[in-house]
Amino acid sequence: MWKNVKAIWKIRKKEFLFYLFMTGIMWIFGNLLSGAMKAGGQLTEVLPFATMLAVFGGVIMCVIGFGTDVFYGYDFFLRFCHTRKEFLTSSGVVTFLQSLAMVILLKIFLELEMVISHGLFSGSEATRQLEAAIKILSGYVSLPWLPVYALLITGLSCAGGAFVHRFRTRGPWILVLLWILLAAAFPRLTETSWFHETAEGIWKTAMALQLLSGLLAGAILYLAGALGLGKARVN
Repeated sequence: MWKNVKAIWKIRKKEFLFYLFMTGIMWIFGNLLSGAMKAGGQLTEVLPFATMLAVFGGVIMCVIGFGTDVFYGYDFFLRFCHTRKEFLTSSGVVTFLQSLAMVILLKIFLELEMVISHGLFSGSEATRQLEAAIKILSGYVSLPWLPVYALLITGLSCAGGAFVHRFRTRGPWILVLLWILLAAAFPRLTETSWFHETAEGIWKTAMALQLLSGLLAGAILYLAGALGLGKARVN
């Protein structure tokens, strides 16, 4: 297995380093933008904007990039007489480690953004609200959550890649449509009482159970991708 892992890593290494570089660029841009708004007093309520921008870009690049590897790499592996199990094990390990590296980088970015915000805008209303938000959400950016997020990214990558592999040219369009519908529905969903009651119920649940639920969700997504590949047409 580790021989296959090394081979896949050599193929993906340059592409993944490019993802890290672009995520860093997005984080720097986010800091410049949020810093300018804080300095001008234009932002009365703020979250860690730079890190959130980096999270959005980095995770999207990982899911699309690693999903593409699942789409193309599966056929490539089978052409060289490898099995589906070998591909899922080897590719899954590489994808998980890359996702974990991305999540760790985003964690570092968050800590740096806090230092920058506190150092340059100490005492400002925006910075005080930023620190309050991080304090409330501190449990969800702690070290135990990092592998959970990495597994979720891995599961999404495998499930998305398998979906495209199964439905071919229709797959990407279906996923884009689902993304647009989700993006349009989510703001309205957050305004409903049901959403707030559910969020409050999750908030009150023990952190260990939340971690377990996250791991289970990632595993289910990966299993769904594995089953999808098992039924896909292989050229």
